[in-house]
This record gives sequence, C-alpha cells and structure tokens, in this order.
Amino acid sequence: MPIAGFIRFRKHQWGINQTSITSNVAATKVMPYRGPLKYEPNRTLPDVDTGSLDPILAPFFGAVQVSSSLTGKAAFDDLPYLYALGIKGGVTPTGSATGRIWTYQAASLTADAFDYVTDQWGDDVTYDGITAGGGIINDFSFAFDADLSAFDVTANLLYARAAFGSNAGFTGGLTIDASPEWVYGAHTVVYMDTVAGAIGTSPLLSTVHAMSFSVNNNIDQKRFANGSNQNWELQGFGRGPREIEFKLTLAKTVQSVSEAQTLDDIPVPTRYFDIKTTSTEIIPGGSTPFSNSIRFPAYLVARDDGELENNSTIELTYRGKYDATLAYALRCVVTNTLASL
Repeated sequence: MPIAGFIRFRKHQWGINQTSITSNVAATKVMPYRGPLKYEPNRTLPDVDTGSLDPILAPFFGAVQVSSSLTGKAAFDDLPYLYALGIKGGVTPTGSATGRIWTYQAASLTADAFDYVTDQWGDDVTYDGITAGGGIINDFSFAFDADLSAFDVTANLLYARAAFGSNAGFTGGLTIDASPEWVYGAHTVVYMDTVAGAIGTSPLLSTVHAMSFSVNNNIDQKRFANGSNQNWELQGFGRGPREIEFKLTLAKTVQSVSEAQTLDDIPVPTRYFDIKTTSTEIIPGGSTPFSNSIRFPAYLVARDDGELENNSTIELTYRGKYDATLAYALRCVVTNTLASL
C-alpha cells in the first residue's frame, strides 16, 4: 500500500486580490513552481530562572512569519503574476486575444502598491492543507546558463496570514497549463546602450553566454496592536530600497573587453539594458509572437574572470538605478494570451 503524502501531488494554487491584504480570494491558477509554504509561530521559551535545570514555563509567541521560497521555470503567461506581486499591482492588459500586452513600469519617486496573492498549498493528504493570504514577493530572479534553456525562476514570498485545515476548502477543478510557452535563453538578446533614447537598439551579439537578473524589494512587515490581532496577522508591508542586480557572463570579445575596462572610468557611465526574449511561438489567431522585455538603467560595479569549459569569460555585475530621462528604474512588458489575473 502506498504511503500517503506524495511530493509530486503538491501544488500551489494562486488567486490574485488587487485591492485588499486582509481578504482571501478563490484560486484561479495552478502555478508551476516547487517549494513548501512555511508557517513559523516563533514560539520561544522564556530565558528565566525557575529552580529547575529543565524548562518549566510554556513558551510565548513572537511575530508569526509565513513565507515560501519557490523555484521553477519561466513561462510567458506566468510572468504577469510575478510582476504583479514583485513590481507593482493594479495592472490590466491592453491588446486583444491575439496579443495581450502587460506593462509594469516601477515607480521610483513614489511607492507602487502590490497585488496580493492567496496561496493554497497541499498534497494528496486532503485533511492537511494550508492557505496563506495577503502575499507579495520580496525578491525574485530570472537566469539562464550556457545551455540557453528556459529561464530559471526563484521567488521568495511573504504572507500576511495562514491557516491550516482540510484541502476541501481549496478551489476545485483547476488544472495546470500542460503546454506552456517557455521563456528561453536561446530566444533572448541583451541590448546595451549608452544613452537613454537609444535603449533597446544595440545588441550584444556573439558575446553573452549566460545571465541573471534579480529584484529585491527589501520588504518589512507591519503589525498593529489593535487588541484583536490574535494571530499576529500583518496589516501592511513597508517598502525598502529596491535593489536591481544584473550579471552577465561574456565571451572575450572587443565589445566585452572594452566594457569591462570602463570599471575605473570617472564619472561612472550609465548603461541602458533591454533583456528581450522573442519566442518562436506565435500567439494563436494572429502573427504576434510571445515576448518579454526587461528594461533598466544600471552602473557597472564589479568585474570577475571566469571559465566556461576551455575558454576564459568576463563576468560583469551591474546595479540598477533610477534615470530621470527614462523616468523609471525598471520597465517590464510581456506579450502573451493571459486576459486577466
């Protein structure tokens, strides 16, 4: 007889609430990610003297922490969920069924609100499930290596609350997309320009072996002593300094060596990047391909020397910045088939 609790029966079901951190919503999508929901009540034994070598007093609660660390692969129809929870909320697409365009331009001089996720997680043991609500993404990343395969995704989420119980309360009838349109390194071009007005025009050709891109929101969690906060639920999140980091692994070319040698330039030059992925898959009913564009200005902050099999590589690290000419620090545009979150 098989032992219940199969890892492969685990799944995350997400529903998006664009207005409220305090209300859970029904799930609408099974996400293709792996990683458990973690509930940490922070029970702590009092560090006091009680006339015993062993603890006597019951532990007290600290601030409850609910989180998840997810990994997976990037698909075009999933990207708006990551951007809504990790960049800004309240976005709806333009376009039509032959190409939905989702635009996420992060505010720097004001603070965007996030959308909030309700996350239903469990396995085949139907009496053991957990529902977390009011979730946002603290940090996320995309990467591909020298095999130019589908982008790796990592996402670390923080939630306002969680409840254990039966999977019977989960939204039923949801199935995962069995044929997603993957975001491939092989379909990606990195553009690097020296002026804002030219962003997205100068490709790094026959140069880029691998790359990683990450956004860290440095979120803190806020609770209020309102007398009714029995479960230490969050009432809000505080935005910290956003950290955008971009790492390139480059072949030694005239272009890459020249760029690496700007590391000691004064003043420090700004580079304008566009990580543009254009799929070979066409959105049904039209002629528009699936695509994703990540645009941002950045400073070069570090150079390392690496190896890729028999060849030397140059590894450059950039940090994102706000640019007054572009009027943004980060702009992501996805074209896909997703009509709503």
